Amino acid sequence: MIDETKEAQLILSRLAPLFTAQWHCQYRLDVINNQYGHVFNFFLDIKRKNHRERSIPLHSLHTTDLAVLERVLTQVRQDTALTLNFVDFGRVRWPLSQRWIR
Repeated sequence: MIDETKEAQLILSRLAPLFTAQWHCQYRLDVINNQYGHVFNFFLDIKRKNHRERSIPLHSLHTTDLAVLERVLTQVRQDTALTLNFVDFGRVRWPLSQRWIR
């Protein structure tokens, strides 16, 4: 059984030292559906002006249950206002809110 609160706090604790608000810098949180590893991976993408884009791994959620992922992301969204980018999810809906995953 996965504790969604602990997973969200772990992601946020790893995110905090990496996120420093700077001029001409874009931050994005990528959530990747790794279909072959049966996990959801979290990355922080940092794009600075005149620099290469960096992608820093934050955490892997070892489940394929979208309801668990939705509850973790709900808690992450409460503490951060970063843009979320969903990769390799296809055309599926969240199980709890029934909204499209985008």
